[in-house]
Amino acid sequence: MSIETTTTATDSEIAADLEAVLKHVIAGTPVDSALSRRVRARSEAMTEELLRKYGELNVAVDLIREVRDEP
Repeated sequence: MSIETTTTATDSEIAADLEAVLKHVIAGTPVDSALSRRVRARSEAMTEELLRKYGELNVAVDLIREVRDEP
């Protein structure tokens, strides 16, 4: 199975953003807006790619319905 990525960010850019977010979380300080925009843009792009590739998945709904039907 091959994994295709359409992001334009390099692994080092993603790692740097992750490290910056973690530092803010640990320090309890707000994340700056530029960092937030980059992370959100990458997240939205991946979400769109997954929706395009697999469609909407309602796994949780099916599991809840299955559990409710059991005695």
